[in-house]
Amino acid sequence: IAMLYFIYSVPRYEPIVEAEENVKEEPINDTFRGRVDMPSIDEIYVLENTAERDLNKLVLFFEGRAAGLHYLSSEYFKKLKSSRKGRLLSKSDDDVFLGLRLTLDSLGRFMNPQILFSDTDDDVFKVKLLKHVEYFWRLPPSKQGKLEMWIPIRFHASASQRQTAGEKKISAKK
Repeated sequence: IAMLYFIYSVPRYEPIVEAEENVKEEPINDTFRGRVDMPSIDEIYVLENTAERDLNKLVLFFEGRAAGLHYLSSEYFKKLKSSRKGRLLSKSDDDVFLGLRLTLDSLGRFMNPQILFSDTDDDVFKVKLLKHVEYFWRLPPSKQGKLEMWIPIRFHASASQRQTAGEKKISAKK
């Protein structure tokens, strides 16, 4: 009992902490609010599928990679926005539409991706995109063969200008 009395009689140490004022930081207006449209199953043009890969799974794979491409394109669109301040442009002027030729080997790697066509002249963006696809995109290996295809990708500069169908329904209900 004496031990418990001693433990509870010792004053507890409370650190002295100065209260900080709640300072709200204003959001940065240069954030990228764009969107990346990945191809649907109808938009993929398959040249060769000797690996017999399931295209529905491939479409899901592409949809999962949209976030990485969104991050990749944010720097390009920020640079584009700062270079065009003060000029009126149509909404589609800021979009980038490009076509990729992809070859998927039996190990699940995209080998030597190529840009077939593009709306942009920015070679730095194109090189970053190709390196990103070659380095980060991986699929499970197949038993044999390869898959060669063409896919279109559209980068929208501002998602607020082009609402998706779900966002339109939500805003219509309000």
